[in-house]
Amino acid sequence: MLNQDILFSDSLDELLSQYTQNDEPALIIHCTTGKLQIELNGEQRILQAHDMLLCQPKQIIGNYMYSPDMRCRVTAIRKHALDDILYVCMREDNKWWEKAQFVQQNPVIRLNERQQELAELFNRISILYAEDGQTWHSEKVRIVFAQAAIYEMLSWMESSVSEPQSVRKEGRQEILFRDFMQLAMKQEGREREVRWYADRLSVTPKYLTHVCHTISGKAASAIIEDITVREIKRLLRQTDLTTKEVCTQMRFVSLSFFCKYVRQHLGMTANDYRRKMRQAPVKKEMY
Repeated sequence: MLNQDILFSDSLDELLSQYTQNDEPALIIHCTTGKLQIELNGEQRILQAHDMLLCQPKQIIGNYMYSPDMRCRVTAIRKHALDDILYVCMREDNKWWEKAQFVQQNPVIRLNERQQELAELFNRISILYAEDGQTWHSEKVRIVFAQAAIYEMLSWMESSVSEPQSVRKEGRQEILFRDFMQLAMKQEGREREVRWYADRLSVTPKYLTHVCHTISGKAASAIIEDITVREIKRLLRQTDLTTKEVCTQMRFVSLSFFCKYVRQHLGMTANDYRRKMRQAPVKKEMY
């Protein structure tokens, strides 16, 4: 069975009733006409024609209501697929942290004329490939276009995150955190000691941990661990490397330690995780 990572629907009611919070989806709701009022993490958000709501995984959608003429296009992306897409984006966009914070505080985007045209184009492409049915080819193409759409949305936020930076000079801690994140993303979890990063950034491990916690709420070791686990998951899902080959590529000291690490962070063996992700039941298209 094909593991369908991206779903499209013209019916907000159908998608929200079938795509449960257990799936940890990210939702992109594009309102094309009318008005939608929706509760996101306990806060009311209002969408009108040409507005787009970005709902991140684990955010809670509550009550909602809409006008009789409301029409929308909804895209649901399972968390692990979104992680793979953002993983690439974060390595290439040096403002990704500011943009992530901006989306957290401003989940509704007002689309200008050009952005509306692009949104319609992505919608049309998604419909065409959804009509192909549940095939390996159509699923891969949907993922590629989802990544392209996210790249486009990141570019839309460029001016939003640039204005505060022009007013307030970036502080030493922000610069250090940005440099640490770029270095950590480049290493892809293959270097897991905080001291390794601290030495290259000319600071102490204690200070680096303090800065990371101050800016992100996470210790440096926790950030490195998140990146490591994400890369292991990607290799198990997207490649045919054996467990031993993944262990070697991730530079673990031994296969037994790698297997213990995987079981601790994934809750199962590497082979079980790969089997689960590739044989997960498919939800039906909702049209």
